[in-house]
Amino acid sequence: MGSVSVVVIIVVYFAVMFAIGLWANRRTKSSKEFLVAGQSLGFFVMAIASFSSIQSGWGMVGNTGAVYDIGISALLGAAMLVPLGFALAWFLLGARLHRAASVHGAYSVPDLVKVRYRSRSAHTAMSAAMAVGAVAYMTSQISAMGIIASLLLGTSVQTGAWIGAAVVAIYTVAGGMLAAVWTDLIQGLLMIVMSVAVFFLALFAAGGWSSVLLTTSAADPDFLSLTGPQSEAFIFGYMALLLFGAAGQPQLITKFLMLKDRKELKWGALVSGLAYGVTTLFSLGIGLSLKAMVLTGSAEAPATIDNTTTDFLSQFTSPAVAGLALTALLAAVMSSASSFITIGAAAVVRDLATALGVRVERELLWSRVMSAVITVLAVLLVFYLSQAIFILGAIGWAAFAAAILGPIGIGIHWRRATGAAATAAVAVALGFNLLIVLLEASGLLVVAPHMHIGGISLMLSVVVFVCVSLLTPRERAEQLFREFDAAACPDGTSPSPGRGAGVPQSENPEEENAHRAVGILVGAVTSISAIMLAGMLFDLPDLIIYPTPLMVGLVMMLGCLGSGASLSAVRVPLLGYTAVLLILMTAMAATRDSSVLFGGLPLATGILVYVLWPFSTLSAGLLYAWIYSSVLRRVPAGALQEAAHR
Repeated sequence: MGSVSVVVIIVVYFAVMFAIGLWANRRTKSSKEFLVAGQSLGFFVMAIASFSSIQSGWGMVGNTGAVYDIGISALLGAAMLVPLGFALAWFLLGARLHRAASVHGAYSVPDLVKVRYRSRSAHTAMSAAMAVGAVAYMTSQISAMGIIASLLLGTSVQTGAWIGAAVVAIYTVAGGMLAAVWTDLIQGLLMIVMSVAVFFLALFAAGGWSSVLLTTSAADPDFLSLTGPQSEAFIFGYMALLLFGAAGQPQLITKFLMLKDRKELKWGALVSGLAYGVTTLFSLGIGLSLKAMVLTGSAEAPATIDNTTTDFLSQFTSPAVAGLALTALLAAVMSSASSFITIGAAAVVRDLATALGVRVERELLWSRVMSAVITVLAVLLVFYLSQAIFILGAIGWAAFAAAILGPIGIGIHWRRATGAAATAAVAVALGFNLLIVLLEASGLLVVAPHMHIGGISLMLSVVVFVCVSLLTPRERAEQLFREFDAAACPDGTSPSPGRGAGVPQSENPEEENAHRAVGILVGAVTSISAIMLAGMLFDLPDLIIYPTPLMVGLVMMLGCLGSGASLSAVRVPLLGYTAVLLILMTAMAATRDSSVLFGGLPLATGILVYVLWPFSTLSAGLLYAWIYSSVLRRVPAGALQEAAHR
């Protein structure tokens, strides 16, 4: 592409990133500023940074190609219910992680494991997982950066990768997570604006929404169906992974450790979920429109589905518009890359070194050095060790979700969780994904088409985590939980769960009842995970899709009770929300074979696109804001936390 206007756009964009890096560098004087932005973020910056670090090049470029290839079913699994996943993360993690950061000085996921379980094996396992996973994520982002930067600047893919990696490394090494979140803000806003603009531009080029639907459905009736040509169990398993796995992504979790005040939690779920929902328009618009135009002969078919976005932009937009759109895609890639550079640096310098008993002097300096090393290593892996990339590719969203959801998502609320169980969950998450990839690559195993390995690993790890916890000594587990939880009150009392802040645990029966309720919820979540696991293994899609809304309600309730809310205060709104979600998802699932049309789409797909997608994008965040205002903000934060803020 490389026109003057495009070069100007990309130079301006790079200049803004460098300026933010320079500003952040002047404010970064310690590892706290470098790793958690000095715990200084407000809700809007944190929410947009959370969304943009999740919505990577995989989300926008990959999903666009998938929509072109198989239809709207690609977005059922990969995008349309993800906004609900943001709300689940806020319910499950928000208040507890913010308090852990304030009280325990936790700056990373392994830090959380360390202070929660005091288990060297769990701390080491999670630290290693974060380090390897950060490099793995970086390799995929570097690959995408190379393609996009080469198109923008007219260079080779390899040169484009080095340029893109250098830019993101410079501002991240200079300013750490402070630079990462503020560049994420700019990048996220750019993604939102361009997604809306490109959506309408694509539909206009293809003759409008109705024309696109008529053309594609006439050529291939399955193209607009709910699950498309792939197995229903596979699509639903993918959906479950993305929906529940959002709460197990370190680039999202670390954002909760950066908030300056607990009150900043209120609107974050709504803003991040809405932003993600809006950027899904990018993939939907280009994927469907280009497919329709190829079918009518007004566009050339892309050589590969990965070229869907770039082919559309080059054929149907001006160089300036294409440059802006590609810059938005580059922003999507860089926003994820910058977060994982810092996460990887923390995992090696702070977490893994500590777990192995190594004392690191001048932590800030070595964090910067390791950030640069991780970036260079990722580039070298991309171009010179392709087999390593293939293996590392297994350590992605699925492995992170499976490794973290149990030990952090469940473990910070449940007093029976143990370090041995956390170690087992990490081992299952990494080992299962790697084992399947290696066996399949060697020809020793053929994975059935209905099996989504990521979804299976997530549900399996939850079941393993809870079962191993129940098989390990109860007294030690409960003592560690009391020490983790009661640290917010130096007099030995506990602020949560229950309403008895300031009351000794032995004299607080209401708190004991709350702990029992949390245990019952954990049991229910585990049971449903086992049911969904059976559906994924044995090609029983109904066992995946119908329990999903029940799992959503249970996770929300677990987060509320674990954060100190009373069951009576949240029961009615959460049961009501779960009932509505159950009705909508049941209607969608039950009509997936219907020939009735709804807005030009098959009935089940119409329910998804016109009702369930907007509902999940807006309602869950609003529900969290309402419950936070009416219940959660009134839960005592603890004397030690208040003293820390003073």
